[in-house]
Amino acid sequence: MAKKKKIRVAVCGMGNMGRCHSDHMLKIDDVELVALYDDFGTPAERFKEEHNLTCNVYSDYDLMLEKETIDAIYICLPPFCHNGQVEKAAKKGIHVFIEKPIALTLERGKSMVKAIEKAGVISQVGYQMRFGNAVNRFLDLVKSGEAGQPMLFSASYECNSLHSDWWRVKEKCGGQLFEQVIHLYDMAQYLMGKAKDCSGRVANLGHKQIPGYTIEDTSIANIVFANGTLGCITGSNCAVKNEWNAKFRIICENLTADFVDQNHATITWTNKNEGSVEIINGTNDVSMMEDVYFINTIKGKNKPFATIKEGFEDLKLVAAVVESSENDGKVVRL
Repeated sequence: MAKKKKIRVAVCGMGNMGRCHSDHMLKIDDVELVALYDDFGTPAERFKEEHNLTCNVYSDYDLMLEKETIDAIYICLPPFCHNGQVEKAAKKGIHVFIEKPIALTLERGKSMVKAIEKAGVISQVGYQMRFGNAVNRFLDLVKSGEAGQPMLFSASYECNSLHSDWWRVKEKCGGQLFEQVIHLYDMAQYLMGKAKDCSGRVANLGHKQIPGYTIEDTSIANIVFANGTLGCITGSNCAVKNEWNAKFRIICENLTADFVDQNHATITWTNKNEGSVEIINGTNDVSMMEDVYFINTIKGKNKPFATIKEGFEDLKLVAAVVESSENDGKVVRL
């Protein structure tokens, strides 16, 4: 029997997410981790030594693409480092997984989407919340018609951390909206459909005394979705320390769903079977699941999901919230 061909994967950026995805690649059947890239090389070398790997390590992205035969690449760089890696990979026919946000500007995002579509390669954005048990149970209720018309999506992302130096600089990370709260904006558009317009405010209220802290630590947005649903999403980096909470509530015609996170929710029926409650305590390893899904998409087993085009729609939405804030909360059409 002929030996099954393995999917050859490279990981670009060896911070927390790069290490996470690399760990997963070592556990997924039919995957070979062939190269690690990091600007400074050291984090990649450290990962290679820790796991006793034989893959090559690069500090030159172009050289890696030239020397290695790569089927898929994970782009896990900080947002300010995105300067053509997606486009170069796509041009060589390499499938691309990219962490959010896909870019800091709409121009950069458009360039990525255009390159992916022109090359016809598979893309996926790191929206792991989509793989949660509770999220998918809610989707089933919407698709079956049992939930009825969605009416209100409300969500809040809360934490309290200085994070890394680059994360505090607007020109490097885009802000908390781009870096963290975007997960909830993706949930909103994934579950409610495309946003039609929005208005919002962002402010730095609690970190003005921190040198180099130029991003917002407080945000609020009002959203109107194309299907008529209304939404409100808030973000804070002034909440409880050592907690990262991404909670949301969806009120529908027949039920209200309260999500603690993507795996845990309480669904309370408000019409049919009024008062009955369904509690979802899921255990999905959503980070591993998104990687397995991406690899299986490359194998032809799945349809493309959370594509870079969808990542661009989320980028447009958070950028519109910032634009609205810069214009005294004026409504921005999408």
